[in-house]
Amino acid sequence: MYLYNHRLLNLPFAVKIFAPAFYEGGEKELERFFQEARMLFQLNHPSIIRVYDAGLIGKRPFIRMEYFDGLNLNEVLSNHGTLSPEKAVIMIKNIVDGLEYAHEKVGIIHRDLKPSNIMVSKPNQFKIIDFGLGIFIENELHSRFTKTGENVISGYYNAPELVKNPKLIDKRSDIYSIGAIWFTMLTGQPPAGTSILDDLNDVVNLNDAYIKCLSKCLASQESRYKTCTELLNELKLLYESN
Repeated sequence: MYLYNHRLLNLPFAVKIFAPAFYEGGEKELERFFQEARMLFQLNHPSIIRVYDAGLIGKRPFIRMEYFDGLNLNEVLSNHGTLSPEKAVIMIKNIVDGLEYAHEKVGIIHRDLKPSNIMVSKPNQFKIIDFGLGIFIENELHSRFTKTGENVISGYYNAPELVKNPKLIDKRSDIYSIGAIWFTMLTGQPPAGTSILDDLNDVVNLNDAYIKCLSKCLASQESRYKTCTELLNELKLLYESN
């Protein structure tokens, strides 16, 4: 991701230039890139970074998007530690509101939500970045799930069914990622390899309804919330009770 200052407009933008893997398959992959990029222009929600342009630099595709002056959630947690349940539910509610819009109004599923894809700024501004380009996501997920080392930790935020099939498109996979991000806000670590209930019971001021809501995000695919609308209704109740 690069910061680009438009000389004539005197405005900053963020630019993402994609890896050469995009065009190794030839014109068909490039055509798919621009078909999917076209959908990103429909995303117009306060909790989603706006996309303004797409094109080629040489043979490498790029997307130009809104510049958001803030930190990603990984940086926030590193700088300030875990969040209180009250602050965590405010952030998650805003993010799920944006995700519901993407799922239901535009028909886009993210498939790679993780703390580094959530931007944060005061006062209570939260933005989702890197919304889905299927060809990039599938290549990225396949690479991540077949490698060991530093990249593996980001896979902790992907739903188990997506790990098995990176081409899967299912709203519930994003809901699992929301649960994993929410869990990390409260405990400082992703849920993989941990006892979810034990760790949540160690968090101060978590009531049963809060734990039940978060745990349902991380449940098996069939037991998870089916839509963000369903999850958002539960989050509004939690928000009002905190």
